[in-house]
Amino acid sequence: KEFGVPSTGGNTCVANFVHTTIFPNGPKDFEDKDDGRVIGNLVGLNLFDDYGLWCNYGQLHRDFTYCYSKGVFKRVLPAEEYAEIRWDQLEAGDVNFIKDFYYRLAHRVGELSHLADGSYAIAERWNLGEEYWGYAKNKLWSPFGYPVHHANEASAQVGSIVNCMFNRDCMTHTHINFIGSGLPLKLQREVAKELFGSEDAYDETKNYTPINDAKIKYAKWSLLRVCLHNAVTLCNWVWPMTVSPLKSRNYRGDLALEAKFFKAITGEEMTQEKLDLAAERIFTLHRAYTVKLMQTKDMRNEHDLICSWVFDKDPQIPVFTEGTDKMDRDDMHASLTMFYKEMGWDPQLGCPTRETLQRLGLEDIAADLAAHNLLPA
Repeated sequence: KEFGVPSTGGNTCVANFVHTTIFPNGPKDFEDKDDGRVIGNLVGLNLFDDYGLWCNYGQLHRDFTYCYSKGVFKRVLPAEEYAEIRWDQLEAGDVNFIKDFYYRLAHRVGELSHLADGSYAIAERWNLGEEYWGYAKNKLWSPFGYPVHHANEASAQVGSIVNCMFNRDCMTHTHINFIGSGLPLKLQREVAKELFGSEDAYDETKNYTPINDAKIKYAKWSLLRVCLHNAVTLCNWVWPMTVSPLKSRNYRGDLALEAKFFKAITGEEMTQEKLDLAAERIFTLHRAYTVKLMQTKDMRNEHDLICSWVFDKDPQIPVFTEGTDKMDRDDMHASLTMFYKEMGWDPQLGCPTRETLQRLGLEDIAADLAAHNLLPA
């Protein structure tokens, strides 16, 4: 009440805890240890809702921290504006700073408010350059300005491919649900073999291996399942039921449950294979729409881009050795080629072919792309 917001609030993920991360010395406690973090984030998430602000999966706050710690604000803000901002409150972890900060963003007060335009926009406006994009703590996945979301740290090439395929953070949990199931590595690799043809589909975290065909099938499955879940309104943070906690089931789940639910609700006969095909149609349509919006067939070099830190982090640890989740440029180039082939897309450009669009019943999309010279030869 002291800060003009309710004493309750909720969010499913990052907006629960990201607000106080801007304090360089942590949030100031009120009475009990760590209560400043709780109160600060309750204030922040309520203000976010009231103002209609979006954190871009925490990127807004990482951008703030970068610009403050690297002296960007001092360089780009007019002297009068810089002087009136209570940086002393920021250093002290005072929740009142969050109130003032969000007010400025929502009401477009001053140069600081452009932080809400997004990472791509501020990089252009404030001339942040490669130092910004290549700074590992920023966690920017793409030079389009969206951050990692279960990317290279989540099954290596699988998470990396997943993060390349959408036009904002990919919001895909199919693979991370499997990774975080809690089952022993041996069991996870057994399940991976059953699903993707080889135990080599699944690596221990931070002990990665080069790309192989099974990993490509794992990546395709991860992407098609999120498309399916978005279409039938199932929660991809929980589904699919890849594994089970029950020993009586030998810890195996049931990937046909979506089809069983579909039939139970609609009365229509449905199989896992039919739903997988529908998901492939959705995903390929999304890709075709991206091609059309960007007016280029060259998805590899114009869209499926990865910031340099993903490859350059942990310089003291060789790639594909224990202790690092960094990726290798040549390996990722090969990974994308293999994935494009698996999807029936042009292996060099990464755009859907006429043959694949026709196979999926998207003849009208093929004709439209062809009319705009956006189909590969």
